[in-house]
Amino acid sequence: MGKELVLLNRAVAILPLVAFLLAGFTVHARAADPALVAAAGQEGSLVLYGCDPPQTPVYAAAFEKKYPKIKVSTYIAGCWQIYNRNATEQQAARQTADAFFATEDTMSKMDDEHLLEDYRSPELKEFPASSQPEGRHFARVKVLILGMCANRDFTKNMPTPNDWFDFVAPPKAWQGQISYYDPRTSSAAFSLLAALHQDFGANKAASIYRGLVASGAALAPTTPAGMSRVLSGEQPIMFYIVNNHYSGAVAKGAPLDFLVPKSGTIELPFDVASLANAPHPNAARLFVDFMLSDGQGIIQRANEYALRDGAAPPKGMPNLNTIKILPFDISAALRDQTKLLAWWQQVTGIH
Repeated sequence: MGKELVLLNRAVAILPLVAFLLAGFTVHARAADPALVAAAGQEGSLVLYGCDPPQTPVYAAAFEKKYPKIKVSTYIAGCWQIYNRNATEQQAARQTADAFFATEDTMSKMDDEHLLEDYRSPELKEFPASSQPEGRHFARVKVLILGMCANRDFTKNMPTPNDWFDFVAPPKAWQGQISYYDPRTSSAAFSLLAALHQDFGANKAASIYRGLVASGAALAPTTPAGMSRVLSGEQPIMFYIVNNHYSGAVAKGAPLDFLVPKSGTIELPFDVASLANAPHPNAARLFVDFMLSDGQGIIQRANEYALRDGAAPPKGMPNLNTIKILPFDISAALRDQTKLLAWWQQVTGIH
């Protein structure tokens, strides 16, 4: 979800990583429907829109490796950016996307606009019932959580945050040392903004964002844009980090700490769906099945929270049932999105 990134590619460079990820695949996957595989192979193409820059290319390359008759093209950007691109294409009657992989706020809005196909994958028998919410036409494949982050190499002599409300009156040592994120472009930032507003009220939520501004915190358009700052030490404290970005950085040796807020955090489900009127509908359905079977092994190996029955939590991360999760009404957040963003701009003075 960084600066808009357009990838229309075959993801060849990702294949060695795919082989590594699949080598440790432990989730049992049923054989795909031969008739669906044949029909998708005749279509020969899949266009995937995704907003998970580190992993979307990996999923695309693994899918193409398993189904070499299907050539995958991807468009990868922020969640609302891929939504807006699809909306523009829909308005021009030139739909390009076959399948979407995005956070649930984006997917819920698309579902409300009747843009998703009513496809229920047979793989969902191996998932908890919550993986396809009642009345929805997308499937949850993994869950992200948000936590605060600190670079140990640059925060040795300063306190580190333990809660969202630590940012209301940040210590002097944090002046100019924090990055936070723009909810107008980042799905995760908007979801956190909406959850803080819903769960703690406008006044308490406002005090957090005013404290960030007063601390001289640097505004980044999306979470990945802040990653380079925390890794370099330019801003060694992140208001939040998504657990998959944290795990990826730590796997490469980054000295980061993931700090779960004591007052609770939010879950961000990542969902997959085939689109209504997809140019390659069978390839889209096959990709949905793939993300709910082989894709679960890739998710586990990438140290993320997979949702298929029996999947273990990421290494070094707590079980989801031990984390205090804040209630979050996505439908209400989307309904109030314009008002919430206007409120955030008024509170922060950012326009």
